[in-house]
Amino acid sequence: MNLALPAAIFAGTLIAIQSAILGAFGERLHPLVAATWVHVGGLALGIVLVALSPRLGFELAVVRQAPWGLLAGVAGLLLVTGIAVAVAGIGLASTLATVTGVQLIVGFGLEASGLLSRTVALDPVRLVGAVLLVVGAYLVVSRGPGTA
Repeated sequence: MNLALPAAIFAGTLIAIQSAILGAFGERLHPLVAATWVHVGGLALGIVLVALSPRLGFELAVVRQAPWGLLAGVAGLLLVTGIAVAVAGIGLASTLATVTGVQLIVGFGLEASGLLSRTVALDPVRLVGAVLLVVGAYLVVSRGPGTA
């Protein structure tokens, strides 16, 4: 059984839950401080899981071979900070709609450019789906908290 789609659904659910928590946390602390504490929590869980599952292969040599992989952690910290700021300013649904639309556009660009391990061509059906999602994101944002 391919777990890719259920994993994506699970990840999307967690992004919404995490963003809601971040919005509230970011109102109590500076958003960068909130994002840092969120990552400390994730690091603690990661250490426990790796310690309990030594067969995962947590090896420093791999990081030495591809140190650029650590940039994903930098991006994650900045992402979480941005979400904390955005949720407080435009609301959860508008933030998620905007983030989703931007992710889709950037994802298409990365896939089409070949910057990733494989190139995925743009096709009309995927482009129509992207346009629908971006239009939907615009509609959600245009009816957000600031437009009442």
